[in-house]
Amino acid sequence: MKGKRFLSVPVLAVFLLMLFVYYSSIFVFLQDWLGLQSSPGTLNAFLFSLFASLSLFSFFSCVLTDPGHVPSSYAPDVEFSKDNAEQKKCDKCFAYKPPRTHHCRVCRRCILKMDHHCLWINNCVGYWNYKAFFVFVFYATTIIFMSCVFQKDWDPIKGSSLKIFYCQCNNWHSSS
Repeated sequence: MKGKRFLSVPVLAVFLLMLFVYYSSIFVFLQDWLGLQSSPGTLNAFLFSLFASLSLFSFFSCVLTDPGHVPSSYAPDVEFSKDNAEQKKCDKCFAYKPPRTHHCRVCRRCILKMDHHCLWINNCVGYWNYKAFFVFVFYATTIIFMSCVFQKDWDPIKGSSLKIFYCQCNNWHSSS
């Protein structure tokens, strides 16, 4: 199941996009701006690589970690339940549902503390992978911000075709 989740088109697209942003930020923009042989260039390359690695690790954690599902043997404790008359059952899989549990129509099972089903990680965001998802979004935002800073004084007339393509993609993405 985990391997099947990883081999989806959106997951591979996000992975390839992360590799492209890393390569273009380090070897195209940062190299021209500060040079990788200078102290500021080395420090920025190290920090960018650190955040990119953390982002990649948290991305794979989101993809490969089970969000948490209701065990088939789950039955609510009737004695300690506040409203015994109204035990919630799932309309799709007919199992008892703990509070904040929702049925995912894509995964076809009930997910504990389900936030949403994310197309880009091909998995639900739930109890066990919510922290990894939040951290992934934080690190991805950080590396995109750093990548934009690396482009700050770029002159398109003197730039290479990869730089022009990269900036056009960023302009197209930010306008949509």
